[in-house]
Amino acid sequence: SAVVETMAPIALRLCIAVLGLLVRTTGAWGPVAGSHMGASSMVATRRSAPVMMPPMPAPATKTRQKVVTKPKTADPVQGKPSQKTNIAKPKRQTSSAYVPMWKVLLLGDEEYEEDPVVGVIVEVLPEIPMDEARRKFAEAQAKGDSLLTVVNQEHAEAYVSQFHRSTPMVFADAQPE
Repeated sequence: SAVVETMAPIALRLCIAVLGLLVRTTGAWGPVAGSHMGASSMVATRRSAPVMMPPMPAPATKTRQKVVTKPKTADPVQGKPSQKTNIAKPKRQTSSAYVPMWKVLLLGDEEYEEDPVVGVIVEVLPEIPMDEARRKFAEAQAKGDSLLTVVNQEHAEAYVSQFHRSTPMVFADAQPE
């Protein structure tokens, strides 16, 4: 509290100084006539209407002139051939770089029940219709695994993670194609 008591007068003086600067620069507010510059002397009195300045003419614009320089050619007197500088053009990089694709496999399990597992497949991979999800489930139970989709590695790992976190937990694996 001692710090607050010592800082309050300083803050007040700072506010008064800022207001004084505002008065000097804008001329919109001013001190009461016949008083010294203090907190009680600053009142919101509107001065006379602002003086309107005549409109400024638009700045003159400079037009840019394009300067074209011709390359030096052979001197007709001496007969020397002109030397042309070959400028290497940058090789264009395409965004169609090879991205390795990964298979997302549904792994068969004896403890699976068809309806909940098919529901999870459709939930994680909405592009697979319900009847195809049932066929994939039956194939995984019969053969041990079934191919669900082929995507890039990042998506494949995300799908496998979603299958493992689902309820019921569905076993899936991602393998390079």
